[in-house]
Amino acid sequence: MSTTAASAARQPTLSPTAWVGEPQACPAWVGYPTLAGLPAGLQWSGRGEVPPIGARVHIYLNGFGPAEVKAYFHAEGFLGVVCAPEVLPAWFQRQCPGVTLGHCFGRELEPYQPAPAPVVGSPDDWIPDYPPQDEE
Repeated sequence: MSTTAASAARQPTLSPTAWVGEPQACPAWVGYPTLAGLPAGLQWSGRGEVPPIGARVHIYLNGFGPAEVKAYFHAEGFLGVVCAPEVLPAWFQRQCPGVTLGHCFGRELEPYQPAPAPVVGSPDDWIPDYPPQDEE
């Protein structure tokens, strides 16, 4: 039985130019300097607007903190940004030595705010109403 080492952490790939091929053939997870050329219909998971390149954002996920947007990418129908955090957490530096950029989706740039639980019996209640069963 052979064993393989875990794949080494890699710096995200950034393209110096926009994708000029068929939008649906645009490679996923590659950072581009513009939204032009990315597939149509991508969803931004954040509540706000997509930040422009060079914007200062805060990565709330895993405590990364302040960062700068360097590029845009797409994956599985979602739009994301490649960010350069100001300070990388110690755990990340140990886990991914040499990696200074990270892929972030919109929701990861917002503080976690759980939705209120629906009130039982309200229209938002997730428990379905079942039709009455005929007794036989």
